[in-house]
Amino acid sequence: MPPRLAALRLVAITDPALPAAELVTRARALAAACPPGALLVQVRDKAAEGAALVTLVRALVAAVRPHGALLVVNDRLDVALAAGADGVHLPEAGIPLADARAIAGATRLVGTSRHSAAGAAEAARAGADLVQLGPIWATPSKAAYGAPLGPAELTAARALLDAARSDACLVAVGGIDAARAQLAREAGAHAVAAIRAAWADAGLALR
Repeated sequence: MPPRLAALRLVAITDPALPAAELVTRARALAAACPPGALLVQVRDKAAEGAALVTLVRALVAAVRPHGALLVVNDRLDVALAAGADGVHLPEAGIPLADARAIAGATRLVGTSRHSAAGAAEAARAGADLVQLGPIWATPSKAAYGAPLGPAELTAARALLDAARSDACLVAVGGIDAARAQLAREAGAHAVAAIRAAWADAGLALR
């Protein structure tokens, strides 16, 4: 996988309900508690206007980068570029990965979400650096995507990536807690992603 993702264990997805100042404070503390390279903060706020989002992302980059953490912006490639983020994370229905790569360049990360092992493999073939697969377990934030896939889907996805000799980072998302973080890695995930649990337990980066 890309060298910057080799140590990745935890993707902490931001909660847009948190005030910006509190989010920056919590992000700094979480980054300081995680080993360098183990944390990636994913800024996700579909309702935020561009100017406010750029300001927030710049503040978060300044808070987490000194501790060796990465930061990507959900969907908004323009904001990621303007704010100096490490890359972008695209929803499955987002702009094509090839177009995102052409705009972002070779040095920025391009991640994406998928909802099946076959979809994860397709995204890896299309050049994604990171693929979030889920929901693995039930969670309110992923209820719209149907029934949980279960950890066997992670194993299937990892097998497809390995067979294709892909270096994409496979990330489990959906219903992650401390016990499930370990189960996800045993099933083949390189890392786990969460909203509530990630911010409550930096130890997820070590499990």
